[in-house]
Amino acid sequence: VPPRLLVGAPWDGDGQGDIYKCRVGPQNSSCTKANLGAAAPWLRGSSGHLGMTLVDSEDGGVVACAPLWSQECGTSVFSSGRCARLDEELRLVGTIAPTAQRCSTYMDIVLVLDGSNSIYPWEEVQEFLGNILGRFFIGPEQTQVGVLQYGERVVQEWALGQHPSAGLLLEAARNLTRQEGRETRTAMAIRLA
Repeated sequence: VPPRLLVGAPWDGDGQGDIYKCRVGPQNSSCTKANLGAAAPWLRGSSGHLGMTLVDSEDGGVVACAPLWSQECGTSVFSSGRCARLDEELRLVGTIAPTAQRCSTYMDIVLVLDGSNSIYPWEEVQEFLGNILGRFFIGPEQTQVGVLQYGERVVQEWALGQHPSAGLLLEAARNLTRQEGRETRTAMAIRLA
């Protein structure tokens, strides 16, 4: 089977979207249009933007979605798209109802804070910490955050998963006190983290 390149063209056909299959390698390679607007009646007359997301399917074909494949990340579900399932020749096999897929990975984040006397005022560090932590989905099956603070010594303020919800984590950030000290042992803190 010669190599192919699939190209999503979400603005093709007055915004209906389409997919092109191009041969890769030989000179004068050509691209073939799938013509999904004709094959998928639910797209006609709409700005579906099919082809904005392309996902390989298990049977060797492709799933083309508009506007994007739905994602469940933490406690949020991002916009559900309309999807068409195509075979290897880019013929419409069927449509797929919008589905949510779980995010493939979550993060463990360890923040390393300078608590020495060179940082002032400490309230700005607490505010910065709260702003960052407020943007993550915190939980045992989601993102977990640990914090190290350093100055003359390194202290683990809290371990990963110690505060299992966003509310508890933000409260801990508000109550975090500065260690102080004349020395700043950044390298030691990073090694420990």
